[in-house]
Amino acid sequence: MKKPIELLLVNSFAPRQRIVSDAALENSLAIIRTYLENKGFNVHVNDEQRISGAEQGVPSWCLMFLRFFIMLQIKAYSKMKPLAALFIILTWPLQSLALFYRKKHMDNLITAIVNQIQHEKIPMVGIKLWNGDAYTWSIQLAEKIKELSPETTIVAGGPQVKVYGEKVLEADIFDLVIMGPGEEILESLLKMRRSSKNHTDFMELVYNRLGENRLIRTGNYNGQSNYMISKFTIPEYNNADLQDKILFHTLIDGVGCSWNQCNFCSHTRQNMQYIPRPVEDIKEEILKMNAKGISFFRFSSSETPIFHGKAIARMLLDDNIAVNYSMFIRASNVTRETYEAYCLMIRSGLRAVFLGGETGHDLINTKVMNKGVAKKNIVDTIQCIKLASEHVGLPCNIGLSLIYPTPIIESVTLEDVFRENIDLIEQTSPDTVIINPPGVLPGTKWFDQASSFGFQMADTFVKDLMHYEYSMYKPIHAWTKLGYSLNGQDMYSILNETGKLHKAVEAMHIPLGISDEYLMMLTAIGQGSKIDLLKFKQRSLIDIMTGSSNYIKEIVAKINAHSQKVAKSNIR
Repeated sequence: MKKPIELLLVNSFAPRQRIVSDAALENSLAIIRTYLENKGFNVHVNDEQRISGAEQGVPSWCLMFLRFFIMLQIKAYSKMKPLAALFIILTWPLQSLALFYRKKHMDNLITAIVNQIQHEKIPMVGIKLWNGDAYTWSIQLAEKIKELSPETTIVAGGPQVKVYGEKVLEADIFDLVIMGPGEEILESLLKMRRSSKNHTDFMELVYNRLGENRLIRTGNYNGQSNYMISKFTIPEYNNADLQDKILFHTLIDGVGCSWNQCNFCSHTRQNMQYIPRPVEDIKEEILKMNAKGISFFRFSSSETPIFHGKAIARMLLDDNIAVNYSMFIRASNVTRETYEAYCLMIRSGLRAVFLGGETGHDLINTKVMNKGVAKKNIVDTIQCIKLASEHVGLPCNIGLSLIYPTPIIESVTLEDVFRENIDLIEQTSPDTVIINPPGVLPGTKWFDQASSFGFQMADTFVKDLMHYEYSMYKPIHAWTKLGYSLNGQDMYSILNETGKLHKAVEAMHIPLGISDEYLMMLTAIGQGSKIDLLKFKQRSLIDIMTGSSNYIKEIVAKINAHSQKVAKSNIR
């Protein structure tokens, strides 16, 4: 007899691919499923984020014509902007038609999910919330569940909750919202659901045991200092999890941040400093992933400190484990030990790093960002990695992230910040630069002290931002205007400033906006040169703009083949 499903986990998604890593392996839902199945619960995952996912529901002829006109548009843009504008106008009806088909497909998926919930009488649904249109779709799904299956409890979690916290409750459609790791609290909730006669009794039991706040903070979001000290759940990917996916795994190397004081960063919601995960646990997870053909890893913490990266590298080299990995790093006061640590990490498979520089202006980084590093630290760290890479004779690409424009202070102009940013890029020559306009997120000092930083926000700003489909490839006039301003500049003026820095970096022939995991994977397959990265950026951009995946399928096939080959070499 088939065991009834007790929890259905749904990964939300948007009509269009947002970034080329949308189809990464879904590690967090796999972790929750693995943990709960080991506790005797029957859990299923519904995940439509696939390599070809953005094409589903859209006729092939529509995608073909879209690609044709958008390629013409891109070619014309650098030579004849009026002609490019004409192609944009011609493409608009096709974009609208493709979006219509895509949203119809997404509506049909909602119907299919709700039908499954009704037919199988599934008592609980967990939705992983992402931002923008994916968040809008999540709410539509939840509303349909409430309408047709009112006895089903709806629990939300994921990145949207970690960023917006209590604001998610304002949708008033999710029964419970989990901020932080979900596996242990879901175990408790499922036990309570088993012992309850119906949804109403269950909610009363939850309120009695956990309190009446529907936002449940867990792990590092609840100040649990022992989080991750105990053995962490290694996800068990099944064949369906791997199908039509990029074979790279997000590996939790630790939690928290050694600084955790940046004024703009939503990670400051975590009530703890950095806690490393035991190296032996990381080794066990890597070897289990190897058995599934996975040898590409992205370390998930907002910063992997040098001491922990060095310990992981030593383990990999001592045990002769071949992998490729990327990680987020923090600029520091470079010493001989720093250089030797990067040499060790690059030898062990470090192929890309992501460094949040934010700005090249020291006063702005101190007074506005509270970054805790100086321009010299950023320059020295990047040069240290380059020297280590050259010494070892193995590549390690570098992504530098900036925020522009920024709030300014007395005696500093925006032109000063722009000039210092350009100088920073010229001194470091990173392999890619990621430039974001300033975001004002709840729980940050920029949000709590908005006016002192020069921000003004409408009453509906946060709600609008949660549903906002952020996509830097769109021309400025195509962005929906948000009700916020900085230094008296409205949103369009802010985006124009961001675009100004984009153009200056493009003039240096530096690729824009390539994520660290793709830097790592392209470098590993021998396509990490500047020319290769520029080609990747252009061709993947066409895929994103058209909602197709022609090029992504091609490059991912090479990445996956390499991943499986390296992983196989570790199986003894």
